[in-house]
Amino acid sequence: MRRLWPALLILALLSGKAGAETLIRSARPDDVSVTIYRAPDRGDGGIQADNLAGFALVTERRTVTLPAGAAVIRFEGVAGNILPESAIIADLPRDVIEKNLDADLLSPRTLYDRMLGRRVLVRRTDRATGKTIEQQATIRSSADGAALVEFGHGIEALHCTGLAESIVYPEVPAGLSAKPTLSIRTDSPRAVTATLTLSYLASGFDWQADYVVTMRTDGRGADMFAWITLASSDVTSFPDARAMVVAGRLNRVGSDQPFARDEDHALTLHCYPTGMPRALSPPPEVEMPMMMAPIAAVADSEIVVTGTRMAKQEELGDLKLYRFPQRVTVASKAQKQVAFLSRDAVPLRVLYVSNVFGDTADDPQVVLRASNRSAAGLGIPLPAGQLKIFETVNGRPVLIGSTASADKAVGEDLEYRVDAGPGVSVETGDVGRHGDRHRLTVTNANPWPIDFEARFSARDDERLRFRQRLPRRDGRDIWSTKVPANGTVTFEYETIDIS
Repeated sequence: MRRLWPALLILALLSGKAGAETLIRSARPDDVSVTIYRAPDRGDGGIQADNLAGFALVTERRTVTLPAGAAVIRFEGVAGNILPESAIIADLPRDVIEKNLDADLLSPRTLYDRMLGRRVLVRRTDRATGKTIEQQATIRSSADGAALVEFGHGIEALHCTGLAESIVYPEVPAGLSAKPTLSIRTDSPRAVTATLTLSYLASGFDWQADYVVTMRTDGRGADMFAWITLASSDVTSFPDARAMVVAGRLNRVGSDQPFARDEDHALTLHCYPTGMPRALSPPPEVEMPMMMAPIAAVADSEIVVTGTRMAKQEELGDLKLYRFPQRVTVASKAQKQVAFLSRDAVPLRVLYVSNVFGDTADDPQVVLRASNRSAAGLGIPLPAGQLKIFETVNGRPVLIGSTASADKAVGEDLEYRVDAGPGVSVETGDVGRHGDRHRLTVTNANPWPIDFEARFSARDDERLRFRQRLPRRDGRDIWSTKVPANGTVTFEYETIDIS
């Protein structure tokens, strides 16, 4: 029996060692690609910077050294808005046993919440002396409601005196991560160094096309340039990434919500008992421990423009994929642009259109018409986005209007509408004494001739009569004419009462 004890002891130690799990930390990816899909329900409107409803497919390559047996791999620095159920890990020696998302990121809110029942220092201004003092206290409330802390003399609600007060934390509580982290449990039959591929979906991204149309001085054509603008509201940046965007509409069922949003990280407490909110984010209202570096914030409006090389369009089934020509940084809470279209002297018909209702006329709009064909200077798929139109005045571009543009396939006709500038005006006036005859006057102050179109509609109790037969389109009578440079054209018609 005595001889059996050493063997049993060795067996127990070996079994305990075999049951232990090794923690493997992957601090950052070796290579990353980010493919961004537009918000499915955004339509032709622009990107909503405060509510990016698109999503991204993120693919990372990470090299890890796995021991034989059970191990937990922590993938640090994944997207903050990762959808963990979408994560796929390839090239593991064995299948994944379990996936976990460490959603508790270090923030003013989680830091305060995790210190519930623990001692902190409260730095405040003494009412009597005006000097800054520090007092030990214990946090007695969660991050929802008032900031109740217990001193030696009793419980107080902070930030209700009107004087400066802040909390100094002695340490970072366990379980808080400075980076979004995805962890998996796996079991390898042997020790091996493997390059893994981690792919997942993440919300909080979006993109759009931004078109710049510069009219030529002859008014008969335009130079077209276009950017791809991608945006990220995620807390994670992806440096030196292969970036792509996908144009077209996906059939996406359901609504995936990010596990952590910026508002979830903020600490907003209420001054008890008045209920007035007091935002305690960002620091210094709540101070981070001295050993922690401050978390830098990037302005939502920041736009970084890459080099002049063009994004390359590729086919992706019924969708279109635009691949960035060089690696870029998809930065946290920022926007980035890369060019994908440049065409000079695109044939463009410029038409001024005014709707005439009875004896009144609307201000004219400029309608730009082009053909998305190679023979007409284009002939490429044009993704939906925003379009800005410029004219050159005294050698400088001047914005004359902006509008939205829908997806346009090769072969489709293009039509863009913007409000006309002061160069063209339309007026109506009565002719004669009875008020049933009217004159439409179109004035062109531009140094070039224009094409003009009036679209007539009658009220319910009247009909219109013209001296010449007009074509009809979409239930309206159409009068088309050319107005000479610095000239005027008139057109007379009648309204007849049928009530």
